[in-house]
Amino acid sequence: MSYHRRETFLPFSRPVIGQEEIDEIIDSIQSGWITTGPKAARFEAELQAYNGVQHCLVMNSATTAQEISLQVLGLQPGDEVITTSLTWVSTLSTVILQGGVPVLVDVDRKTMNIDPLKLEAAITPRTKGIIPVHLTGLPCPMDEVWAIAERHGLWVIEDAAQAMGAHYRGNKIGNNPRSVMSVYSFHPNKNLTTGEGGCIVLHDDRFVDRVKRLRFHGIETDAWKRFTKDGSPHTEVMEPGRKANFMDLQAAIGLHQIKKLDGFNARRGQIFRRYLELLKDIEEVLLPWEGDEVLGHCFHLFVLRMHPDKLGVDRDAFVAALKEENIGTGIHYRPAHFHHFYRGYYEQHPEALPKDGLPETEWSGDRLMSLPLWPGLTEQDQDQVVAAIKQVIANTKAQSTVML
Repeated sequence: MSYHRRETFLPFSRPVIGQEEIDEIIDSIQSGWITTGPKAARFEAELQAYNGVQHCLVMNSATTAQEISLQVLGLQPGDEVITTSLTWVSTLSTVILQGGVPVLVDVDRKTMNIDPLKLEAAITPRTKGIIPVHLTGLPCPMDEVWAIAERHGLWVIEDAAQAMGAHYRGNKIGNNPRSVMSVYSFHPNKNLTTGEGGCIVLHDDRFVDRVKRLRFHGIETDAWKRFTKDGSPHTEVMEPGRKANFMDLQAAIGLHQIKKLDGFNARRGQIFRRYLELLKDIEEVLLPWEGDEVLGHCFHLFVLRMHPDKLGVDRDAFVAALKEENIGTGIHYRPAHFHHFYRGYYEQHPEALPKDGLPETEWSGDRLMSLPLWPGLTEQDQDQVVAAIKQVIANTKAQSTVML
């Protein structure tokens, strides 16, 4: 079959917003409640029920959620938190903004998630906790992480930004109280979106009121109720806080997205598995792992890793060639310690890196690329992605032959 270049650009991701969400947004505008109000409270309750957790507190982003989590847990300047570099930089920056030191360990090549075999070597007397990242929607091996944390008296915060609807041993991520908190994202490319936003799920009643205060100016809990008939117009600031509240306009989207989430994830799984089938004979790429009955993937991303030695070009050149074919991709992620700020930071904090470096992180970071994946992606779209990949490989090899 001859190859035909796609006529329009196919983005890496696109939110799926239906008429139900649009109607709910209009209802919010007409009601007068467009900032934090009753719909935000309903959305929190539905997230809590969906995840099977004691508490769920929404706010403006997953980044803020993680920063507040660290503040509530009392992270102090110089305290160390173990995590990975194969993540978006907010996993590290929230630690630094609280005065802590993000200590990096390597990942497992198969999963691209934290390698528990590398954890204990990174623990020092200054270590306070571990932030495992459920990259691509594939859960980390939490039993091993929890066991190490408990043995050393450390807390665990799960970075579940990409893992809404994922399962560990049959239970939703964030459901197990062995993790003191878990953080989710509702960014437009996530499995459930509210435009922007995030949340903390937690099990310990002691932290709830303070999280509520810190997300809204340090005012006593449920401050939005001061605008209701039964509320008091007076407020009391208990401590300095952020302006990180979640709006009813966002909740209007989320209330319908959460009803669709399991269907969205099922469709994502179909697309993921079809990619595996369509790409299985291409030796120039390493395909992602689907997970199993223990690590229940929610299929947020489909991440290929290129083999430059077999292709004759590096990942960035391959991505650029796909863009010329009107196929969009993502890079999830360039390792955090490669960024300008963090290069300098770890030069000043060499003790926060393993003595043998991060070879698996860097191996994947140099090769990975995310293919288009969202519930509305059609089989025709997917066929065009795969055809473009094959065409770029053929063009690259043909060019290499001519140069020889």
